[in-house]
Amino acid sequence: MITVTMRLARRVQPLGCVLALRFLVLVLWDVPAAWALDNGLATTPTMGWLHWERFMCNTDCEEEPDSCISEKLFMQMADLMDSEGWKEVGYEYLCIDDCWMAPQRDSKGRLQADPTRFPSGIHYLANYVHSKGLKLGIYADVGKKTCAGYPGSFGYYDIDAKLFADWGVDLLKFDGCYCDSVEQLANGYKHMSLALNKTGRSIVYSCEWPLYMWPFRKLVIGNFGLSWDQQITQMALWAIMAAPLLMSNDLRHISTQAKALLQNKDVIAINQDPLGKQGYLLRKEDNIEVWERPLSNLAWAVAMVNMQEIGGPRSFTINIASLGQGVACNPACHITELLPVKTKLGFYEWTSCLKTRINPSGTVLLRLESQTT
Repeated sequence: MITVTMRLARRVQPLGCVLALRFLVLVLWDVPAAWALDNGLATTPTMGWLHWERFMCNTDCEEEPDSCISEKLFMQMADLMDSEGWKEVGYEYLCIDDCWMAPQRDSKGRLQADPTRFPSGIHYLANYVHSKGLKLGIYADVGKKTCAGYPGSFGYYDIDAKLFADWGVDLLKFDGCYCDSVEQLANGYKHMSLALNKTGRSIVYSCEWPLYMWPFRKLVIGNFGLSWDQQITQMALWAIMAAPLLMSNDLRHISTQAKALLQNKDVIAINQDPLGKQGYLLRKEDNIEVWERPLSNLAWAVAMVNMQEIGGPRSFTINIASLGQGVACNPACHITELLPVKTKLGFYEWTSCLKTRINPSGTVLLRLESQTT
């Protein structure tokens, strides 16, 4: 899964959620901008792997031992992230989603992993993940139950936060099912953030709060259901929007083509650009969307998206002077096409035009390098 979300920023205050946290960074999903703390966490969008979109809530390890939610699955994914180049290009979080828990808390009110599917426990799994140079994410829910019906954190925020810290967890995905009111939802997310902060452990807080305010669609690179052009569009828009990228696929069986796309260093560099500014929609014209994003060193990223899903490739011409707020190519720039195929397009003056062809539901992603002399 690529979680197409808006980059956490340090400018706009959404939903009244401003918390003076020392160890915690708040990642708001699907919100145009959010506050973040200068604490060294998530200084660029989070990258990693999450089980849900591919493996969902498969708990039948007798019938499907290779695809059930178990410590075996996560240890195999950790091995592959370490050995197959994923860690080297920035994918560092291995994240457990729903259905890891036992049906009840223990006698002290603590969450516990399913003893059959996670016989060694989460602390052991965290140590294993850390030994691979990776970080472990875990899942919980702000309400009375998780979305799949396992114990929620309502009334147990401090207990759960301390438990996650003691286990060595590095990221918490906090879902929003089974809340009785918007007020309960809001108070629960704030309470958990403070509880995590009190533990003293640096934990990225993946806050699902805005997901319950606005609907969205998921596309999933390296999984079922997407054409190749749609996968390119997903990757390009993830980079332009400075969004966290959490894959949800089977790394044991991913295609060579999808793996190369997800490990594309040029596209990852756009997403992880240290300037940290989020891209935006420049304009929409006859079902072609033009997105752009300022990058460090006076560079710009531009994505042109064909919103039509039928027909053939469409020609599209754009004035160079209209890109990058009129400064990206003033007086000139070098343009490189990064997607769908890396191609050096050459030198363009400010007064020139660029003509390209875009497949249905596809995207052309460009990098513009300013030439000021």
